[in-house]
Amino acid sequence: MTCAWCCAKCRPRYQRHVDNIFPMDPADGLVKGEMQKLTYYALTNPRKLDRIGNYLAKYLSDYVDHRRKDYATISMKAMEQLLQACRSANINLFVESFLRMVQKLLESPEPTLQVLGSTSFVHFANIQEDTPSYHRRYDFFVSKFSSMCCQSNMNNETSRAVRQAGLRGLQGVILKTVSDDLQVNIWEDVHIQKIMRALLVNIHEGYTTSATSPAQTRSMSPWESENSDPIADIDPDILARHVLQDLVSRASYGHIKSLMMPLFYFLDNQKLWIPNKFPMHCMSLIMHSIQMSSAYSAVDLLLAHLDEHKDGGAQIRCSIVEVVSSAVSSASCESIGPTILEMFGRLLKYLKGSVATCNQEEVPVETIQGEKVFQEGLVHSVGKFSHGIQTYQKIEVCTFILQKLPSSLESEEDAQYEDMLLQCIMKITSSLNESSNDKAVGLPTLFPLSLIVPLQRLSVSDVPKTRAMTQQIFHSILDRHNNHEKVVPSVTLGELPEENIFVGPQKKQDVLFFKRNGPEIYLHLYESTLKEDNDLDNYTCVFRTAVLWCLEVPVDEVLVELIYMVLGLQDEACSDSRTNANIVHALVAAFLVFAARYSRNEALLQHINNIIRKRQSDKPHLLPGVAFSSLDKDSDIDPTLEKDETLSPYLFDASLVAQCLQQQGTNVDRLSDPYQGCKKKPSETSADGLASATDPRVSKVAACYHA
Repeated sequence: MTCAWCCAKCRPRYQRHVDNIFPMDPADGLVKGEMQKLTYYALTNPRKLDRIGNYLAKYLSDYVDHRRKDYATISMKAMEQLLQACRSANINLFVESFLRMVQKLLESPEPTLQVLGSTSFVHFANIQEDTPSYHRRYDFFVSKFSSMCCQSNMNNETSRAVRQAGLRGLQGVILKTVSDDLQVNIWEDVHIQKIMRALLVNIHEGYTTSATSPAQTRSMSPWESENSDPIADIDPDILARHVLQDLVSRASYGHIKSLMMPLFYFLDNQKLWIPNKFPMHCMSLIMHSIQMSSAYSAVDLLLAHLDEHKDGGAQIRCSIVEVVSSAVSSASCESIGPTILEMFGRLLKYLKGSVATCNQEEVPVETIQGEKVFQEGLVHSVGKFSHGIQTYQKIEVCTFILQKLPSSLESEEDAQYEDMLLQCIMKITSSLNESSNDKAVGLPTLFPLSLIVPLQRLSVSDVPKTRAMTQQIFHSILDRHNNHEKVVPSVTLGELPEENIFVGPQKKQDVLFFKRNGPEIYLHLYESTLKEDNDLDNYTCVFRTAVLWCLEVPVDEVLVELIYMVLGLQDEACSDSRTNANIVHALVAAFLVFAARYSRNEALLQHINNIIRKRQSDKPHLLPGVAFSSLDKDSDIDPTLEKDETLSPYLFDASLVAQCLQQQGTNVDRLSDPYQGCKKKPSETSADGLASATDPRVSKVAACYHA
């Protein structure tokens, strides 16, 4: 007895302090008084920290080997208190002992000890260290915590606790290493793949469970209380989502690829692209957490991943495209990035490949139907992309897409591809003029030379659908006051209510733009109107475009140019060679009714009303109601009906129209000359300085975009 007491007195003082913190009965817990003495000794003798740590680690190792879990818990609590109290240059040596103790607990097959080790590591991760560490490694902890996150049988409470502990541990590793260049690089493939797989497994299982029994899923935040138990009863999927968002928020631009590729591999290997609800869920978590400057990179990687499925079925490609659209919707409007044209070019490449697939020989009907859905998804994605860019960028993208149009429509494939490209432009332009800033943009910005020239060429295309779509693109860009739906070709008598149509303010830049380009603009409208294969949509679209120019540039020059074109249409409609003469006469009436009401010219309105009443009485086929009905396939009305020499009393008098305008103070010198539209070809002639499609300036602009 005396010998044992003497041996105890001979041991180093730090060992005696450590021995005294353990109670006789482990149920009593850590001896607080002795623990305070040990803490004071460690603080006053920092050179002993490494020895204290090694000695505690030896105690813990023995207790774990002999399955004394209660004493092992006391050892870890003592180590944690020392770690939190100590701040010195020797802390790194002490931390090494602490991490060896945590590793010993995690290597134990006992789930309770694994949870204890994870809890201790989380406490350590939240400690801000004053000195850097050059030799510390966390490779083991990444692997161990990742494996703990994948424990099977989610319904088992023990496995559930281990998963929660693993997720907490992973968050601790992220917190400790992601901002310290001296530590293990968790963005390396060997580490990030383990982390991402562990997180995605839990998110997927929780997502599947919530889809089948949503009432069992808790929606509380895992960090709703700062003082909550680190291993609180929180669903692993909620915890995994939070850890994933924390990881994504810390990722810099160069780490986005390392982060996204494990997600794509997981979705591919588990065949989770169809249905695509879970991929959308994952991308939503990422896009809402990623740094604004890096968001476009994630979308670009998703588009690149679509290349790996180019030989796969259309269904999986459609699913990925839908995920792309969802990701773009979740991204910030400033996060599209500098490679915007490259990303649009990639979408157009997929679109062209899909159109080519549909036109191959002996293609199954199911394949064609799938490709059609894929094409619609791509067009929708183009529209989603356009919502996140500025007005001038949208115009640049439209110009970029126009450069991709086929030079000729020699095959059905070229025609289909042109149609899809125009749909893309319509999607982009439909998002214009949504904000007050967009509406303040002037016409020179909205219609640069590189955009308006190709659009004018398309407006006189030989394909009626192409002409109609081109005019609709003009509507989307031009209509800054939401008037185009209210403008319809009508000859209803009476005043036009002022509140129905909004006339835009006069802007000097818009007026100058029209003075340079107005004659060429209306020349193309003239040529498009006279196309004999026009349908009702074509005539309605041309009418709206011509009227919108008057509403957006409310000056006399625009009104005179409109009437000049309209009188030219009336002269051309009197030609015996016109099969659509009655329809053109009806459209002329609708144009002049608008012109009279728009200008508030009572004398002009009276003359027009007189002619309309005569037509209503004797020749109703010269008015829109009957004339447009002849375009119906089921109609018995002949559009060439009653083309005779008795039309003079039913035509609008050009000299009287000019006189009415002149009385109101409008310069009508231009109306004294016959309209020369029939003698000019829009594709060959430039009016008032606007370049034609073959103008070398246009080629130069196109070359710049290709470069």
